Amino acid sequence: MPSESIYELFKGEPFDVVSGGRDVVEYEPLKESEERAIERCVMCTYRVMRKVSSSIAEEFLAHMSVFKKFGMIAKRAFGVSKPITFPAQAGTIGVSPIIPQAIKYATTGEGSYTGYVDNTWNINLTANTPAYILGSATNYYRASPTSEQHVLLVIMQDGIIEIGTTPKLKQLRYESEQQTKWSPWAVHPLVELPIDSDRTIYQYNTIGVIPVYHDLGVKLVAMPYASGTATIPLLGVFFYEFNFWSTLKTI
Repeated sequence: MPSESIYELFKGEPFDVVSGGRDVVEYEPLKESEERAIERCVMCTYRVMRKVSSSIAEEFLAHMSVFKKFGMIAKRAFGVSKPITFPAQAGTIGVSPIIPQAIKYATTGEGSYTGYVDNTWNINLTANTPAYILGSATNYYRASPTSEQHVLLVIMQDGIIEIGTTPKLKQLRYESEQQTKWSPWAVHPLVELPIDSDRTIYQYNTIGVIPVYHDLGVKLVAMPYASGTATIPLLGVFFYEFNFWSTLKTI
């Protein structure tokens, strides 16, 4: 199967892609039916999202080509090539907007290394104390590594949202097991102004599209200036083997 550098594969896209030190990836070209599956998934989400926030919905839709390329990567990353379907069917790879259970998929072990409260997008924040969106103080986070239940998460650029409360995060930092060289970055100075004037939806800037693999640990850490419970969804899609989410999922 072909391989390509992240730079070359995503060259020409309107977004940066964070490699996390995995600078070369294998991929398998998509069939027309697989492209349609990803398009259907994205459009199902976009049609409803634009009724709530047209600006964020348009940014989500603009990632279509990026999501398709990560679909190509998922077909190789899981070890066995399977077709991509939507909704997922047995023996295939599914695609879906990210749900809380795709992030926190277990109550112990690797699937629990996140600050999210079980089955929600809520994170309990303490002022001036690091808050782990992905990972923990002592552990890196990986998407589901279980055989026949592999997951690849794709968080879109600027895909960290806070809903309902004045945004509390002022700094963010990303690192991986292979790449720890970057300093934190500042949240943009207009973050306390909502994306849409009649909605309490706030958007944080990120350094690019952030893929999260099952075999490369990452940390995504925030520094809050205030304490409280915040609702912070992650926007993007995830690719998963059918057995990861074959029925309604909770932990």
